[in-house]
Amino acid sequence: MEQLRGAVIGFGKLGLLHASLINGLQGSRLVAVVESSPLIKRVLQQQFPHVKLYSDVGELLNEGGVDLAVVATPTSSHCEIGRQLIVAGVPLLIEKPLSLNAAQVTPLIAALSQRWLPNMVGYMGRYLDTFRHAKSLIASQVLGPVRMIRSSMYIEQLLKPGEGWRYDPAISGGGVLITQNSHVLDKLRWLFGEIRVVSGHTSRVVSELVEDHAHAYFEFVSGAVGYLDASWSARHYRTPTISIHAQGDNGTLDVTDDEVRLFLDTSVDSFNSGWTRWRTPELYKPVELDVGGPQYTRQMLDFIDAVRSGSPIESDIASGLRTQELVDGVYQSAQQAGSPVLIPV
Repeated sequence: MEQLRGAVIGFGKLGLLHASLINGLQGSRLVAVVESSPLIKRVLQQQFPHVKLYSDVGELLNEGGVDLAVVATPTSSHCEIGRQLIVAGVPLLIEKPLSLNAAQVTPLIAALSQRWLPNMVGYMGRYLDTFRHAKSLIASQVLGPVRMIRSSMYIEQLLKPGEGWRYDPAISGGGVLITQNSHVLDKLRWLFGEIRVVSGHTSRVVSELVEDHAHAYFEFVSGAVGYLDASWSARHYRTPTISIHAQGDNGTLDVTDDEVRLFLDTSVDSFNSGWTRWRTPELYKPVELDVGGPQYTRQMLDFIDAVRSGSPIESDIASGLRTQELVDGVYQSAQQAGSPVLIPV
C-alpha cells in the first residue's frame, strides 16, 4: 500500500503527537512540517533530515507534494490555514476548537462548498473506548427516552495566572469553556443529539482575561434537559476528569474515561436489570501504535481511511461548527446574565 504523504502545521505538543502518528502508522509518512520557531526547526532538521521544513503554509502549498495535513496551530489561525489547504486540494484535520467563533468558520464552509474534500476536527474524545460503548448503549434505547443529562469537567490546572497564548482570548477564543469543554459539548451532541437552547454563566478566579469556571444549562431537540459544570481551577483533579450522567425512563447511564455504569429498572434484551459495569481494560481494542492514547490513533486512522476513500467523516468541519455555535451561545448568554440563547439546528 502506497503511503500517504503527511504534513503537520504547528509543531507544539499536539503537532508532535500527530507527526508521530503520521510517521508511525503503516499507511502514511511525515514529509513536511510548518513551524515558525527557529529552535524547533533546528532540532527537527537534526533529528529528521528527511522532513522538509517550512516557515509558513504558503511555502508548503507552493511546493506541493503532500496528500494530507494536520493543523495544530493556535486557535486564531485555524480557519485561514484551513481555507488555504482546501483551496489547494489538501485534505485536512484541524485540531479543536475549530475557531475563535462561529463567524470565523464561514470561509471554510464556503471553500468546501466549492471543493469538497475529506476534513476532520480533532474531537478525539469520540474515540475513547468508554464513550464509544456508551454511544452504543444509548443507541440501543435500553434506557428508554433520555430525560435528564448532567456533565462535568474538572482539573487542577490553573491556581495562579497562566502564561501563553491559551490565556489570551484574541488567540484562544476564551478559557476553560472553549479550550477544554468544547470536547464535552461535542460529546453531548454526539451522544444525545443537537441542543436548541443554552443558558450560561462564567467566572474568573485566577485569570485576568479568560474564564476559569463555566456552567451551562441545555435544552435538547429531543426534549431532554441537562447541564455542564466545568473548571480548570478545581483542586485535587490531577488530570482532566470528564463525567456524563444520563437518566432515562428505564434507568441511568454514567460514563467517564475509565468506566461505564448502567442501571436498568427492568431487563432489556441481553441487559439485566440492576447494575452492569464495564471498565476500560474490558472495552479496550488494540491499536498498532499508541501515542498519547489509542483514541488519537483511531482518529488518525479514520482520517487516513477517509483520505484514501474520499468518504465523509462524522466529526467534520460542519459538525465542528455546530459545537462552536454552542460555545458562542454559552458566552453570549453569560454576557446577558444567563438569558437563554437559541442555537441554530
